[in-house]
Amino acid sequence: MGSLTSALLGSSRSLDAFQFALNVTSGNIENASTPGYATQAVNLIAEPYDTGTSVAGGVFAGPSVDSRDLLAEREVWQQAGPQGDASAQSDALAAVQNAMPIGSGAGIPAALNTFFSDVSAWSVAPTSGSAQQNVLVSAGALAQSFQATAAAVAAASPAVTGNINSTVDQINKLTGQISAVNAEIQNGGSGNPGLDATLYSSIESLSGLVNINVLQQSGGSVNVTLSSGAALVMGSQSYALSAGNAPAPAGSADPLASPDIDIQASDGSVVTSQITSGTLAGLLQVRNVTIPGLIGDPSQPGALNSLASTLADAVNSIVNAGSTTAGGAPTGIDLFTYNANSPSAAASTLAINPNMTAAQLGAVDANGVSNGVPLDIAALANSTPAALGSLTYTTFYGNTAGQVGSALSSAQNNQTMSAQSLAQAQSMRQTDSGVSLDAQAVAVLQFQAGYQAIAKMVSTIQTLMQSLIQMMPT
Repeated sequence: MGSLTSALLGSSRSLDAFQFALNVTSGNIENASTPGYATQAVNLIAEPYDTGTSVAGGVFAGPSVDSRDLLAEREVWQQAGPQGDASAQSDALAAVQNAMPIGSGAGIPAALNTFFSDVSAWSVAPTSGSAQQNVLVSAGALAQSFQATAAAVAAASPAVTGNINSTVDQINKLTGQISAVNAEIQNGGSGNPGLDATLYSSIESLSGLVNINVLQQSGGSVNVTLSSGAALVMGSQSYALSAGNAPAPAGSADPLASPDIDIQASDGSVVTSQITSGTLAGLLQVRNVTIPGLIGDPSQPGALNSLASTLADAVNSIVNAGSTTAGGAPTGIDLFTYNANSPSAAASTLAINPNMTAAQLGAVDANGVSNGVPLDIAALANSTPAALGSLTYTTFYGNTAGQVGSALSSAQNNQTMSAQSLAQAQSMRQTDSGVSLDAQAVAVLQFQAGYQAIAKMVSTIQTLMQSLIQMMPT
């Protein structure tokens, strides 16, 4: 009778073990598509069996085992950063490229060609009022083209700034989520697969936004820093980043120019240079490097402004020295005006001098050549000013616009390659720790068969015990 009782108790524990295994397997199936979830496995441990000592054997369930591979997780995080960076740059640069047409039939290149063409026509008929008027008209169109291009590039900046602020908000939200999960883990939630799924899903999302370093702590919580060490999450405490305008550098040539964007840690330290990967890095590259390279910031005038001011100064030096009659006094009137007090505003303020009329556009140069002024202006088309890197005006613009196109193409290529690398890393992680529905289906059948066999054994033992009880004398 004692042996039967021991067998019944052992079988009962075995039923509990198989039921636990079925519950864990069901949880795996239910969470197969849950972000960050790793397969949980149950280790069924055999109990000793000895008929002589009434040790009936059976099995009991050890703790569930998490299949998460931290090396595979880190590989995903490392690949998510470049993907976020390239995607952000690709989207932001598309708007900038649209503002910088390269073809000679549009934008500044077309306006330059028309202006120099009309100046050449004026050199053929230096006293023609209509030729002079055409020069004024094409000069005005050229100025408007500079203004429109500068405005279109500048218009891309607020959108990128808004995306930077939004990305910082997302980073702070995710670090807040991670710190909250850490608190739950530290308060008794260690080993909870649901909490772990939330934790690692949040880390993966964060790794696509900014470069991070994750340090696992005893008990299952994590500390998260920027790769350089600035704290984002320490246990149950999160540390928010913030975005704001960078101060003008000391000795700035143009303190009134649109400032760059700085990222600050919670202690107020500037960590912009520490942002090297992820969506935030890509946005900062476009906002603080690409756009200012075109329209300037407190530390540089920008290529468009250099082009506008160099051209305007060269034309003005020729025009204001010209005269309307041979031997006449120089007109002293510039053709172009712009805000010379702000180097970053040359292109956006370039305009025709309101004091200049067609009649005042003198064609006679200082040497008395009747068409010397238009000839000298026309020659500018092939000149190579040192201020433009010894390139012609058209070539300088083409190179500038081409650099934007090249950056966009590079970002798009990087986006494709990084997406493939990320997908491969995620696939490898899925193989290591993801839920295989086929494998779980097999496990369910196995555990059900084991459960049913033990249940049948329990039923048999109960029948035997009942029979023995009935056989006992009353």
